[in-house]
Order: sequence, then C-alpha cells, then structure tokens
Amino acid sequence: MICIRHRVRNNLRSLRSRSCAARVGFAVALVSSLQSGSALEWQTGNGWRSAQLPVAKSGSTGFMLLPPSVTGIGFTNQLSDTNAALNQIRLNGSGVAAGDLDGDGRVDLYFCGLDNSNVLYRNLGQWKFEDITARAGVACPGQYSTGAVFADIDGDGDVDLLVNALGGGTRLFLNDGQGHFTESTDSGLIRRQGSMSMALADVDGNGTLDLYVANYRTTTIRSTGLDMLNVNGRRMLRPQDRDDYVLTPEGLVRERGEPDILYLNEGKGKVRPVSWTGGSFLDEEGKPLASPPRDWGQSVMFRDLDGNGAPDIYVCNDFWSPDRVWINDGRGKFRALSGRALTKTSSFSMGIDFADVNRDGLDDFIVLDMLSADHVRRMSQFSETATASLPNGVGTDPERPQVARNTLFLNRGDGTFSEIAFFSRLEATEWSWCPVFLDVDLDGYEDLLITTGYSFDTQDLDADQRINALGPWPRERVPFKLLMYPPLPLPNKAFRNEHDLTFREVSHEWGFDFKGVSQGMCLCDLDNDGDLDVVVNNMNGAAGLYRNESNAPRVAVRLKGQAPNTQGIGARIWLYGGAVPMQSQEMICGGRYLSGDDPMRVFAAGSLTNEMRIEVRWRNGKRSAVNGVNANRIYEIIEAGAVEDPGSKVKGPSGGSTK
Repeated sequence: MICIRHRVRNNLRSLRSRSCAARVGFAVALVSSLQSGSALEWQTGNGWRSAQLPVAKSGSTGFMLLPPSVTGIGFTNQLSDTNAALNQIRLNGSGVAAGDLDGDGRVDLYFCGLDNSNVLYRNLGQWKFEDITARAGVACPGQYSTGAVFADIDGDGDVDLLVNALGGGTRLFLNDGQGHFTESTDSGLIRRQGSMSMALADVDGNGTLDLYVANYRTTTIRSTGLDMLNVNGRRMLRPQDRDDYVLTPEGLVRERGEPDILYLNEGKGKVRPVSWTGGSFLDEEGKPLASPPRDWGQSVMFRDLDGNGAPDIYVCNDFWSPDRVWINDGRGKFRALSGRALTKTSSFSMGIDFADVNRDGLDDFIVLDMLSADHVRRMSQFSETATASLPNGVGTDPERPQVARNTLFLNRGDGTFSEIAFFSRLEATEWSWCPVFLDVDLDGYEDLLITTGYSFDTQDLDADQRINALGPWPRERVPFKLLMYPPLPLPNKAFRNEHDLTFREVSHEWGFDFKGVSQGMCLCDLDNDGDLDVVVNNMNGAAGLYRNESNAPRVAVRLKGQAPNTQGIGARIWLYGGAVPMQSQEMICGGRYLSGDDPMRVFAAGSLTNEMRIEVRWRNGKRSAVNGVNANRIYEIIEAGAVEDPGSKVKGPSGGSTK
C-alpha cells in the first residue's frame, strides 16, 4: 500500500505540468481510496481527546490545484464588463467561507457571487462535493455578495452563516444543526451599506461572539460621475454633496467611505450596533470620537496586540482613508493606537494577517497594497495616493503617513512596531488582496500566501492618456471609461519564511502560481489529514481548491469552547518541545479578505519521537494544558477542563478575569 501511495503522489506532482484533468481525477481517487474513510478513533484525556491522523508516507511541499472535474465544485464568480463598468466597486470581488455546517466532521464550503447567486457545497469526502444550495436556502439571489463567514452566532453549537453584499449590508442565516438555514429578519443587523469583510470575537468578555463589519461604499463617482458647481470659474461641490465628498486644494474630488459597524452579541441570534460617538471608541488622547470615521473599509481582523487577552481591532482602509487600530481595554472599550506605536501604514490597504514570523513569541503582521514588483509595470502605473502623505493631506495623520506598498510590522515587544517590508523582500507583490500566513513546509516558521490580480489596470498611465485625449465624456458614458483599461491577470504568490525575517518567493515551486484574478481565500482541512488546504474565489474563473501535499509531521488543534463561544474563538495556543521553536497561534473567526477559515490550527511537529506540550489560554483567562503530545495527531481541547490562571490581570464586565 505504501508503494502504491508513493507512486500515486509522484504521478500527481508530475501532472502539475501536464494539466491533465482526467489523470488528476484518477490519481485523486486512488489516494482517497487508500485513506481511511471511517471516523477517527479518539483517545481521551483530562480536558482533551486526540486521534491519529492519516498522514501520507510520501509527499512534497506545496499544493495540487484540483480541477472541477475531480471535485464537483464548478463555481465561478461571474461579473460582466458592463456590470463592472456600471459600478467599479463590484471589481473588489467576493470571498469564500469554510465550516462544518452539518456536524459530520467534514468541512463544507460557501462561495459568494456577484452576477450569479452564492453556492454552498457539502463535503462528501474523498475530495467530492455536492451543491446543496437550494435545500439549504442560502443562495442570496439578486444581490452582489461580497464577504461570508461561518460562525456560531446563537451559541447553540452549530455554525450559522453571515453574508455581506454591496448595498445589502449583512444578513444572518441560522443553522438548525443539520445544514438547513433560516434567515433571521430581526437580528438587528443593518441591511443597506456596501459591506465587505467581517471578523468575530468576544470583545467585552461576556462569552458571546461580537461582530465587526468593514464597510466600503455602495456606489462610486468613478462609475456615476458627479455634478459640480461653477462659481466664478471655480469648481465647487453642491451643498447636498459636501457630506459625502471632499474637494482637495489640488482640485481632486475625494469620496468619503461608509462608517464600519461593531455589533455586540446579545445572545439568541440578536445583535446591537455600538455607537461610534457614545464613548466606546476613544481617540489617542482618550476622548470620545466626535463623529464616525468615514473610511473605505476593505478588511478587518481581531488580534490581541497588547497581550492583555482581549481582542484588539485592525481595519484595512482603501485609498486615502487611514487604517484604524483600536486597542481593547478588555471590556469592549477601544482607544486608538498611538501614532508612535505604528509610524506608517499602507495606502491602498486590502488585507491583513498576523503571525509570529520570527518565533520570538510576539505577533507581527502584514498589510497588502498594490505596488508592482516589475520595474516596467511600476513605471507605467501611477498612484492615486501620491499626495496622501504630504503634510495636511486629506485623510492623513502627520504621525502616520501612508505609503503605496505592502507594509510588514515587526513587534518590538514594547507596544511599538518596526516596519520591515523592504528588508523582508515583501514590499511589492502586485495588485494584492488576501494575505495568509501558513507554515506550508511545516518547519516551524509561517510562510505567506497572497492572492492577486485585477480585471482592469486602472493605474495604467498609457490608458489614461488615451482616455483623456478623447476629451469630455457624456455623463451616460462615464462608466465605460473603465473598459479602455487593459486587464491585469496576475499569478498568485507564495513566499517561504527563511527564518531570518526574510522571505523567498516559491510560487511556482509550491504550485501556487495560478494566473488570473484571485481575491477571497480561506484555510481548511478538506481531507482530514491534519494539514491546511487552501480555497480561493476567482473572478470570472473556476474556484481554486488547493490540496496541501505535505507529509511532514504535524500537530492539529481544534477547540471545543463552552457556550456561547463554542469554537474557542480568541483563544491563544502554544506548542512547546520537539525539534522546532516554540510556536503560537490564535483561533480566529473571519478576518480574511471577504472570507473566513474553518477554526483549526496546525503546528510543525519536527520529530515523530519527541513529545510536546500544548497550552491554551482561553478568552475568559482560564488555561488548559496537554502533556505528552505526539506528532501526526489531532487534539481537541475542551474548555470545560480549563483551570484558573493565577497570572490573570484584566477584568471583565462582571469582575471575572479575561486574560
């Protein structure tokens, strides 16, 4: 059997270059037949249980892109040129969410669509999927869907579904535990913004998962045009437009974005929006905000930045609107991070991810922008934010200028961050959307995957000249300027962590160089072998299912939290021992660009013989520990067995510890 599996794996690797769907399907079926299809055999301990993982005896570092003919997933995120021109915001794309919707132990997938409805696929095992959208009731027809996340909103132990849309805000579909969903029409969610990405965490320490929605805009003058006044030869905004637009000293019209929304979960599927000006959000001086930020929100992620056990917030904002960093006091009150702690941000901030990239026990993070790595392309493109970092520029903080490139922030451990993207060779990854830190080669250091591409290169200077040479455009033809820009299909990117704060591109070597327009991306273990596979939502292209080919030793961790936080979201996990450095990760929900992972974390084991130790710090401050951890096993750690942490120092709303 081992020899057969070895031959099949080698055949699969060679098929990357031949792109033969029929042979891939045959090989996948062979591999699947060799893997156990039965339920895992669990061994129980004090506050945990574990099971052996069916890890292949041979493999290679990287991914196999499986075709629709193998998986049955034929989803394509469709957007016509006409509909893109009528509203350019639609070009920001859509995401994908992963979660076990029916409790059968297999991760299912939900794809958002633009011109087409959303699709839910049930995982049948052996890399086969079934479209169950109709009977699940989650197609969301007639809307331009953007982001989606599976999360247990009502705390009943199964995952519910949140879906965002342009002009449709956020919708909630409650799960009956069997994979049948009913839309909640009285949840308290607002249904009118241009909502993009979502993230969930327990911000106030009461046990429920709260929701942050990053809002963008529903329409844009790039597609609609804007009527202006002419007063004595001077262009001016009409009075009714002055709340939504700003006219800069250079004569540029800049649109304000829409306010984001933080919802507090009040239980039983009900949420309540938090006021921006009611004292829950404070500026750097500790004063309540005078008005809601009107930013172009692309994505948001919760992460404990200051180590007090409570989730802080980083919001990626597009164009000239600055990124926002909110530090949580542990009770759900947020204060803006000092400009001295973070001295610059990206301009066109798309997506964000956190990881301890140098294994010093501190979380670092990357924010993606649009700078090209190709010199010729870089010279032929312009940046709309070229003036954004000038003194007194609109939407700029003089203590935190915006730069038109990726930014990578190294945590100094004193509440401040050093920006090292140039040093790490990650400053330019083309028009980029979603970053994901993932230890692909399972060497103990997290590598980086990035989705890229855009349907029209609206930064192309040559196209600009051709458009301007045509003179004034009639109002009804303004949207179709877009179609004069060239397409910008780009290969996705993979970078290996070299253990010295630098990264080396290995996109082709690792089979992650699909060329097109790839946007939303999530992680999940689709074949239950304990490593994380990758799913990508592509614009006008088939969805990408990337099977992780690694056979390196690993330890997989899932958490079983106490209701209502049944998946242990916000818990911190450490793995000690073995032949690799101490590793730590945080269990997140949402936070990917328009997407959400299935909540499982994977660590490098390093050796099949060395015993290791897992520690978990739950959101409520309690701790769990598992000794004698072995490689190639999955551990489910149960919050009910956790004990009080004597080092806890942050108090929750009821006086209980939150660290």
